[in-house]
Amino acid sequence: MAWQVLLKYPAIFLIGAAVALLATRAWGPRALRWGLVDRPGGRKIHRDPVPLAGGVAVFLGFHAACAAVFLPPWQPFSGQIPIAWWARFAPLSLGALALGLCDDRFSIKPGVKLLGQTALAVAAYAAGLRVQNVLGTRMPVAADFAATVAWYVALMNAFNLIDGVDGLAAGIATIAAGGMALSLVVRRAPGDALLFLGLAGACAGFLRYNFYPARVFLGDTGSLFIGFAFAALAVSTQSKGTAVAAVGVPMLAAGVPLFDAALAVWRRSVRRFRPNGPAPARDGPLSSLARADADHVHHRLLRDGARPHSQVALMLYGATAALVVVGMLISVFNDRAIGLLALTFLLGAYIVVRHLAWIELRDTGEAVLRGLARPVRRNRTLLAHVIGDAVILNGVFLLSALLLGHPAGPASDARAVWRVFAPVDVGLPFLALILARSYSRVWYLARVSEFLSCGLAVVAGYAAAFALQATDLGGAAPLRALATRYLFMAGLAAPLVVGARAAYRVALDLLHHFAHVLRRGDERGTRALICGAGYRATLFIRQAGQAAPAEALDLVGMVDSDDALRDHFVHGVRVLGNYDALPRLLRDLRVEAVYVVEDIGPEAERRIREALRGTAARLVRWRIVEQVEPVER
Repeated sequence: MAWQVLLKYPAIFLIGAAVALLATRAWGPRALRWGLVDRPGGRKIHRDPVPLAGGVAVFLGFHAACAAVFLPPWQPFSGQIPIAWWARFAPLSLGALALGLCDDRFSIKPGVKLLGQTALAVAAYAAGLRVQNVLGTRMPVAADFAATVAWYVALMNAFNLIDGVDGLAAGIATIAAGGMALSLVVRRAPGDALLFLGLAGACAGFLRYNFYPARVFLGDTGSLFIGFAFAALAVSTQSKGTAVAAVGVPMLAAGVPLFDAALAVWRRSVRRFRPNGPAPARDGPLSSLARADADHVHHRLLRDGARPHSQVALMLYGATAALVVVGMLISVFNDRAIGLLALTFLLGAYIVVRHLAWIELRDTGEAVLRGLARPVRRNRTLLAHVIGDAVILNGVFLLSALLLGHPAGPASDARAVWRVFAPVDVGLPFLALILARSYSRVWYLARVSEFLSCGLAVVAGYAAAFALQATDLGGAAPLRALATRYLFMAGLAAPLVVGARAAYRVALDLLHHFAHVLRRGDERGTRALICGAGYRATLFIRQAGQAAPAEALDLVGMVDSDDALRDHFVHGVRVLGNYDALPRLLRDLRVEAVYVVEDIGPEAERRIREALRGTAARLVRWRIVEQVEPVER
């Protein structure tokens, strides 16, 4: 037994790597002869024609490793997948290979490719290679079917989209599969780990000719097969170990390609609604999602830091390895698995928002601004507020009953309680909103006092409901419990009702606050400095935030004569100092235009002109002009 333990793991890895290595060497000339060539041009970053569809070598290497797992008379290991799994997987993997070959050779339409991926996922479900359990709970048939199809399609597209730099997809697959193998060993399923080792070996053998400068490309042939194989192996081994580890570890191991795919879907979806976005595809939303771009994670790393291909690949290898380490920790510390996943998610969300998703944030912001700028009919707005208030008030009522109980007692029927108490607990706050004329105001133009009166109306409605309900109770204890309940409902419902009405203003303020992010990239506008931080400055900032991309301003800061405003923000723009700091700011911030938006006086204007002398920045005076036109009588 000891010699088998020492030999089996490296033997499977090396067999997969050796077969893939030899097959890759033999595949290049044949790919050129059969027209499987990726030629430079467009968004592609290579300069010479390169043989395509090298995934055939990965396919052969993995199945050679499977043969080495199942055919020799190895002593069985704990948790080993039976040979019947290979018999079901082999024809399905051949289908994934054929789909990729067709795309590499004939460039099939996105809809046809997605249909083929969906058919493969359905066939995998029918063959028993399905998700079945999520967090230890067996799913209903319909949910299991949907989750299985989504999992396969997501993984195939994720590895397909990440394959944009030499060696990137194959290297990530090697690390991810190796990490899954280690995780399964920790989870006491060493037999299952062998198949992941076979996939890692096949990808590693191909990587010898695929790392920068690549002599053979993986192509859709390889990326679709790798994604399909990884998805099938993950669902076939998910029952081993804890529920969180079974779900979280595969998603972490494939985290980089899944993250890039999620960004691509987000980015391409919102670009259809941007004012200067690409024209809608003739084939509908699906073609818009499949429209290629040069904004994947690897493209951004190549652009932003002027890094070589090999360095970008190594950086994303490192990110995958870090996620694999987290997956290993989840497998080891089962009792802290949820906490580790939550911490990883929060850290990943911070990195995404802070460093990586600025293109998606910019496109989303411009799409939202375009949607908010559309005229809305009064009846639709009224209906939206009425429905929103009804949902909020009823939701707060049910939440208070769930958390704090209700006068009818915990054993009462929920529907009966709602019928008896909702007319008072929901109806009176709703009536108060009507009496406060909450449904006749134009909320995106409302003053602070109007929002305050809306919140007070909700509080008054709950106060009236408390007074009405308190008449039926006796004793201090029931009254305290009832008061606590109504304070909870008023404290939760009033901010929600007011927040729903302020959503438009909040969205605008957030978008203006993050204007430097939303404008980042090729569409960066004129670098402008504002003089004056008063009320007119707020109007100017709002107008600048709604300008077309061709007229966009990159507001780098503002100056004002009041030193007390220094380092404070006015609608997201920082006050950098007074007029004495102008020469330094113009130089350090590379200011192209200075906008005077307030009545600053002749002395301040003189100092501005002196600071601008000898620079290329221009002076612009922005005024609110009242124009009087004669009326014919």
